[in-house]
Amino acid sequence: MVDPPVGYRFHPTDEEIVGDYVRPKNFESNTSRVDEVMSTVDIYEFDPWELPYKSRINSTDEVWYFFGCKKDQHNRGERQSRRTKSGFWKKTGPTMGIMRKRGNREKIGEKRVFVFQYSKILGGPSKPKSDWVMHEYVATFLSPDSHNQV
Repeated sequence: MVDPPVGYRFHPTDEEIVGDYVRPKNFESNTSRVDEVMSTVDIYEFDPWELPYKSRINSTDEVWYFFGCKKDQHNRGERQSRRTKSGFWKKTGPTMGIMRKRGNREKIGEKRVFVFQYSKILGGPSKPKSDWVMHEYVATFLSPDSHNQV
């Protein structure tokens, strides 16, 4: 984990996360710039309180950034499994579109919000909902080279 320089805080906007990090991670061959600030972690192999130790950047804001892979629940690609050892991530609210702020204001991504819920089977607390929140970002626009394809 790296401590950011004094006065520096890594706090990208939704548009920057999708355009400057998610899209390059998915479409560019050299991802070293992206990998410097965000680890690739199998989010669902860990409970939320274990994830801060996997972050590349120390955060005093209690906000951490990771790349993760989708895990299909039944290998059909329809639903994703968001289970961990002690519970699961439950989607809350609607999926929000992320629009480009400049130029043609096209939709470039989506953001989903999840709250961690303790599993009742494992004898979790009487209040299954936790204070852990996860924002999931997905790039919805095509690669920069896609306009050349027919």
